[in-house]
Amino acid sequence: MGQKDDYWNYAQIGLELTAAVLLGFWAGYELDKKLGTSPWLMLGGAAAGMAAGFYSVARELFRLNGPRGGGRK
Repeated sequence: MGQKDDYWNYAQIGLELTAAVLLGFWAGYELDKKLGTSPWLMLGGAAAGMAAGFYSVARELFRLNGPRGGGRK
């Protein structure tokens, strides 16, 4: 595999983060419309999406690069 494949792997990570935040934002927005709690569920959904996105990014980066430093074996 070449350097071009590496670019696609890192682009996928950025897209996953963006998708997670947007999905949480949208779900919160829709729930706010139904329940009349604007903007709280939208903000909570965006925060949950951000947390899920960062978890996904960290997991994928460790998978691609391996953990560095003196971690436990």
